[in-house]
Amino acid sequence: MNFRIEAAELRVFDAQGVQIGVLKKDEALRAAQDAQADLVLIAPHAKPPVAKIIDFKKFLYQESKKDKEAKKGGVS
Repeated sequence: MNFRIEAAELRVFDAQGVQIGVLKKDEALRAAQDAQADLVLIAPHAKPPVAKIIDFKKFLYQESKKDKEAKKGGVS
């Protein structure tokens, strides 16, 4: 996430899933800061690696809700 990303160039998507393009790491980080969000690496092994500009805390919250619903629905 953010400064832990090691790739020099990234294919960047915004929070709505719209591709912004292939950007240098510094440009991608600046775009994330401008959006007051985080730059999160989604597909690190792709060429170039894929990152998404999202609110990471909100993303984690939504994932935990999905996990709880899946556990609730799976138990009979």
